[in-house]
Amino acid sequence: MAGQRLGAAVQGGLAMQVEVMGRRASLDVVTITRRLVAASSQNPGEDERRVALVVAELCAELGLPAPRRLGIEERPNLLVEVVFGEGGRRLGLCAHLDTKPVGDGEWSTDPLEAAEVDGELQGLGVVDMKGALAAMLLAAADLLEDPPARGAVVLVLCADEENGATYGGRWLAENAPPDVDALVIGEPGGLFEDWDRLHLGSRGICNFDVEITTRQGHSGLRDAFGLVSATEVAARLVVDLRERFRPHHPPGSTWEPTLNPGVVLEGGINYGVVPGRARVASDCRLVPGMDRSEFEAAIRRFIAQTIDPSVHTEIEIRNWIPASTLDEEHPFVEDVRGALSATLGTVPPDDYFPGTTDATWFSDVGIPSLPAVGPGLLRYAHGADEIVSIRALEQARAVYRAIARRYCESGA
Repeated sequence: MAGQRLGAAVQGGLAMQVEVMGRRASLDVVTITRRLVAASSQNPGEDERRVALVVAELCAELGLPAPRRLGIEERPNLLVEVVFGEGGRRLGLCAHLDTKPVGDGEWSTDPLEAAEVDGELQGLGVVDMKGALAAMLLAAADLLEDPPARGAVVLVLCADEENGATYGGRWLAENAPPDVDALVIGEPGGLFEDWDRLHLGSRGICNFDVEITTRQGHSGLRDAFGLVSATEVAARLVVDLRERFRPHHPPGSTWEPTLNPGVVLEGGINYGVVPGRARVASDCRLVPGMDRSEFEAAIRRFIAQTIDPSVHTEIEIRNWIPASTLDEEHPFVEDVRGALSATLGTVPPDDYFPGTTDATWFSDVGIPSLPAVGPGLLRYAHGADEIVSIRALEQARAVYRAIARRYCESGA
């Protein structure tokens, strides 16, 4: 009887293994990316619960451990830990679960139904960065079948990256830093071609608002009573910021800060009314060494010198996310260079990522982080008809697998 039970258990285990292998074989990077895109996680406006559920389903189908949820219920962060053996080093593969909103751009396909178009995948988040997430899931499953001799890979999947990281990477860094020795983020690494840069850091961001208040009144009486239009003041401010404001940054920086005045403009009531309120929202992409207090003081001085003192203004710095950087000779960088060379046949030149990433938060807690080792071109992010090369997605799977094997096995 005991032998029969043992035989039945063995058969049951084999049947389950065959079932998992069958499900895994049907999952490729395009299929997984499509499922992730269909689970809308636009931010601001939505949350990450739907896509987190899809990730959990995919982990089960790929034979990966169930994700551990961290953070607040509505904005989950997920950790998926795959341990290969004692010793070695622990690599974090990091992706964010949210996307920018669809916005007001005109899409040629349904943004939430990723479509194949001439060897590329088109849909919301395919390049930023659900395609990279799909490649990471598959790479982890590959490593589970053919594991390194030691070490571990941890998928670090963050909420809220696209809107300040309050509930995502920043929350994790401040409350539950992932137990990893180094971390690769799958932001799109290409600028002109796939994999044409190895980004050793990423720029930060400062978002700031200028509220403008004047006296609202009848538009027919503007000249008679000298009414000042708040929206006209705002329009002039946008032009003045663009043409004349130069944020201070340390000399010799690889990149200069990029100021984007008027990313949001608000104001006006209707025809016939001289508006008495307007808001100019702007952002500045920061480089290493920039100081928040110095930047804020410069903005306040500039506006005081630019806008007539009879116009009331209020300035609010809404957030400040510093830039991140990693030394070009750091051993982790060398491991990644070696993996890229082995996988792609070339080592991209060092560069600095133009955007802002979760590398800031993880670097702050002592985790060496590369911000953009991922498929696709940054210029296709945050716009209509977002696309990524299917070939680059497949390469990403191999790149993450190679980085993990090289990094995990080489540690003590």
